[in-house]
Amino acid sequence: MPEKRSAHRIAVRLRASFRSNQAVIEGWVSDLSRLGLFLESDYLDEPGSSGTVEFDLPDGEPLRLPGEIVRVDTDVERPGMAIRFGHLPDSTRRPLANFMIETSYQTLR
Repeated sequence: MPEKRSAHRIAVRLRASFRSNQAVIEGWVSDLSRLGLFLESDYLDEPGSSGTVEFDLPDGEPLRLPGEIVRVDTDVERPGMAIRFGHLPDSTRRPLANFMIETSYQTLR
């Protein structure tokens, strides 16, 4: 089956939370792109729920990213939620892009 993603994803392991009107869900970001991420968690929100993903980059810079849950995966081995980012201001987009470039470069070495 052909890949549907329109953006390159990188594997990461970052502690994060997703906050919506219905829930506050703690978990781990396991992959990340400029368009979204996958948040592994035993607790899941509903597809279509909007909220904010919050996590700290390894350098300590906190990011707050608006997003919408586009897929919920209930697989016992890796439950979680695919979250697509909403509009990201430059003050958020730049640190995210820099982190992704640096992380991708380190994995190539």
